[in-house]
Amino acid sequence: MRMQTLFLSLALCAVPAVFAADEPSPQHVKWMKDTEDLQHKIRDGQDVAANAKSLAALYKEIEGYWGKKSEVGAKTTKDIQVAALALATAAAGNDAAGVASNRKLIGGSCRACHDQHREKVSENVYRIK
Repeated sequence: MRMQTLFLSLALCAVPAVFAADEPSPQHVKWMKDTEDLQHKIRDGQDVAANAKSLAALYKEIEGYWGKKSEVGAKTTKDIQVAALALATAAAGNDAAGVASNRKLIGGSCRACHDQHREKVSENVYRIK
């Protein structure tokens, strides 16, 4: 009986370690690749207003995933949506300072979530922690 109790206790302690880092789902990988593509287009000045709106819509979708998983993720997805819409407005109004500041806000929000939830396994391979 003591062995069973010991084994059960050890097994329960191991559960958080097993689930501490997850492989990102194919959908999550697609979201991040789409984010990267949109960010490159925005950085290169390609239809910034439209791509910023697409980024906001993408992060509305991502919010459904991270909103249930993490406070940091939930806040980040909302912050990116707000900054992306502000970026679209700034781009449409030819407001270079607004474009620059909102791009920084988006980048900082991405960084906050990555610092909290991204574990590098090897070059170009990451897990969600």
